[in-house]
Amino acid sequence: MTKVALNKKNSGVARPFLRWIGGKRLLIHRLLPYLPPRFSERRYHEPFAGAASFFFRLAPRAARISDLNEHVIECYREVRDRHKQVAAYLRGHERNNSEKYYYEVRKQYNRSSFGPAQAARFIYLNQTCFNGVFRVNMDGAFNVPYGDKPEPAFPSTQDLELASKVLKRASLTMADYGTALLKAASGDFVYLDPPYPPLNGTSFFTHYTPDRFDQDNQERLAAFVHDLHHVGALFLMTNADLPKIRRLYSGYQIWELSVTRYVSCKASRYRVKELVITNYKPENSRAKNSRK
Repeated sequence: MTKVALNKKNSGVARPFLRWIGGKRLLIHRLLPYLPPRFSERRYHEPFAGAASFFFRLAPRAARISDLNEHVIECYREVRDRHKQVAAYLRGHERNNSEKYYYEVRKQYNRSSFGPAQAARFIYLNQTCFNGVFRVNMDGAFNVPYGDKPEPAFPSTQDLELASKVLKRASLTMADYGTALLKAASGDFVYLDPPYPPLNGTSFFTHYTPDRFDQDNQERLAAFVHDLHHVGALFLMTNADLPKIRRLYSGYQIWELSVTRYVSCKASRYRVKELVITNYKPENSRAKNSRK
């Protein structure tokens, strides 16, 4: 059996308990300088939740969290409402983790309905699959192979309890970003971290639902973002540093971040540039290197 690493240490602050391709867990400290003035007073929106690393870090007083991925939203609902049951089921997976056991759980996951047991399966599969990738086939079945990770970092009972407390302050919706963004109003703060356009021919950043987030979606998203700006909402977006993305958001403030990412199906690490885009001047003076 694979050795399991439990997240036993906790400072009392909620932490993301999922792995997610393109997730911002390791970039949060670099994004904080780009927050808008008085962000803690604003209603928070995150329409591409994924691991929701920024949401858990900010722990806003009022939030709307959404994702088109039903599996993610249902998992968050179960953790919010029944975190103790989810934790109890997850402990069983921790004890039994192995490659053979993984495929048994994956098979069971694809034929089961949502509930605390299913949420625990989702977290287990997420922590033990290949690189934390979420990928489904055209029938909607999760099909990522076992990752043989030496020490899966399963969330502890306390981790899930703290996450539950923060999630109780948010509305959770399974929705397309267009539907979700219709709820944003003047003065709200919106964080957008969409699936990135392919950085090369083998990128799998877009494969997070049966539908693929393609160039048409990037253009449609930009149109919604322009609407957000006109209604008076403040937005912060992270996206790939590509000429077409720069064109779509010309006129807004754009910064570059150099990051290390997995960008191919071979799990190779590359140093790439990402963009931080805002329609406001960040409150923190450490946000530098503006490139309009």
